[in-house]
Amino acid sequence: MRAFVAVYPDEAARAELADVAPEDADDVRVTDMAEWHVTLRFLGQVDLDHLDVVAATAGRALAAAGPRTITLGPLTALGTGARVLFVPASGAEPLAEALDEALDGSVEPRDGPYRGHLTLARARGRGRLPSTLSGTPVHVDFPATEAVLVVSRLDPDRAVHQVVRRFPLVGG
Repeated sequence: MRAFVAVYPDEAARAELADVAPEDADDVRVTDMAEWHVTLRFLGQVDLDHLDVVAATAGRALAAAGPRTITLGPLTALGTGARVLFVPASGAEPLAEALDEALDGSVEPRDGPYRGHLTLARARGRGRLPSTLSGTPVHVDFPATEAVLVVSRLDPDRAVHQVVRRFPLVGG
């Protein structure tokens, strides 16, 4: 199953992000607000038998890393060939680094440097998002006091997420 570790913005942060998210349209599909998250580590395909080992390792690393404040902004941006509208995220780097160190060799390697972000919308079909969606000012801070292990499955229209483990961020 596909899995990742993430932090979710709190309700107040999601409300602020909703103000800068575009409307659904023929060429724009807004991602589900309940699933807005900042990925700390994409794990790739993980066998169910191996998931408990990965979860235990991730939990120890994250607990030691401690809570963080995540900052989203300063502007919305287009990525992946103008097919994704996202908000850059900072503050999660120590959590991502802790996971990289702890999970080294037990999951797929990261495919590049960590770039925290929260995806607001995607292009529908094979189109591109309008350039006017990029550059909207946004500044949202939220406390990350817990990270989660999420498994996802790809449905025809979207990914469906299920939180399977919660990790309190207590150290630091």
